[in-house]
Amino acid sequence: MDEKTNSGELIQTTYVDEHEESNLKPNSLSFFEVIGESIANIAPTATPVMNIAVVFALAGNSTWIAYLFATVACILLAKQINVFAKRYATSGSIYTYVNKSIGRRAGFVAGSSIFFAYITTAVSMMGGFAIYLHNLLAYFNLSVPYYILAAIGIISVWFMAQRGVELSTRAMMVLEMTSVSLISILGLIILATHHFDINPNNVDFTNISMGNVTSGLVLAFFGFVGFEGAASMGKEAKKPLRNVPRAVMISPIIAGVFFIIMSMVMIMGFNGSGHNLGTSTNPLSFLSEANHVGFFGYCITLGATISFWSGSVGIITAGSRIMMRMGHEHYLPKVVTKVNEKKRTPTISIGILSLLIGSLIVGFSAFTQISDAYDWFSTIAVWGFLVPYLMVTISAPIFLRKLNELKVRDVLMSLITGILLIIPIVGSIYPQPQGIASIFPYIFVGWIIITSILGEYRYKKDSVKEK
Repeated sequence: MDEKTNSGELIQTTYVDEHEESNLKPNSLSFFEVIGESIANIAPTATPVMNIAVVFALAGNSTWIAYLFATVACILLAKQINVFAKRYATSGSIYTYVNKSIGRRAGFVAGSSIFFAYITTAVSMMGGFAIYLHNLLAYFNLSVPYYILAAIGIISVWFMAQRGVELSTRAMMVLEMTSVSLISILGLIILATHHFDINPNNVDFTNISMGNVTSGLVLAFFGFVGFEGAASMGKEAKKPLRNVPRAVMISPIIAGVFFIIMSMVMIMGFNGSGHNLGTSTNPLSFLSEANHVGFFGYCITLGATISFWSGSVGIITAGSRIMMRMGHEHYLPKVVTKVNEKKRTPTISIGILSLLIGSLIVGFSAFTQISDAYDWFSTIAVWGFLVPYLMVTISAPIFLRKLNELKVRDVLMSLITGILLIIPIVGSIYPQPQGIASIFPYIFVGWIIITSILGEYRYKKDSVKEK
């Protein structure tokens, strides 16, 4: 909370976590680097490269509405997260927010969920990295097995994540900006080819089905997950009570505008081409060829490869901070709190996350279709995000009530946000998914039950030792 000194100067204070155990490097990240963490987690390049086509297969011309809906939901969610981010400078992100509002057990569920989400999202991103690196090498008539490319990817991700947060966040932001710029230029070329006249069928509400919107919403929402990553930078950001909330709010707005526009442009680009966007495995390369700028296909493939890689770095960076915080609070072994004295990074946490993610993606890419691994892990990851997002939405008005700052509009905003989040949760189980996706909710629930039992056991065991 901002308070005034006797001279009238505004200063920043926090309600709690002023004594949070942390050997991370304080006041080291500028706003550019803080928002770079959130943008890298979102990996906006991945949406037009792979996800828009999948959403279109479910939502058709309603695709842009699905992304509009998801954008609004994430902006409202950002407001709930910022109830805490404006008051806490912490590395624990949503885990800490729920912990301090509802209680430590609920906080652990939120932390375990987000940990699950980060692991599965990073596995998915590493799958995307291997797919697009494989496509990139094909330009040079080279072919390397996917599991080897995935192994190379996770090793390089681990190396960058443990090098230092300043270098990694700066590099991620620059790389993602470059990739998004290339895709934006291609979008302008497509618009110019069509005389900047978007087909009315793409935006006509009479051609929109809300049933289709609901079907595509879960995967549209996946395009935004991880935007709260800046909230784990509270102990390392400069002016964290200002820069972290700004990053949390601005990142989904930027991503949402980009996704909505690109979904409309891509639908327009495929109209009349004789090809179906919903079945295209490399839509931007096709659009590059169709608009006589084939070299853009190579550039975007390179950009997509880098985007999936930098997104994995961002996920591991954020996840390691939450993991370290849970270690300080006795839910995980103390060893995960170890920080490299020179680089000031949680080396052990980064190593454990990298090993888990690497083992999963290398194993799945060796014994299954890597495209299936990408789809499976990206789908199940949404569960890991939606649950803690809903929990922090419930926590926000409870927290404000404890501070005697709760207003009617706060309750209404929380209620609206909660309803918007429940829609994709329901949409992911009804109608019941077909095939292997039908067991994903049970996998997630099983994870929560098992980790909650183990976490509670460890917490009580360490508490007894301290007494």
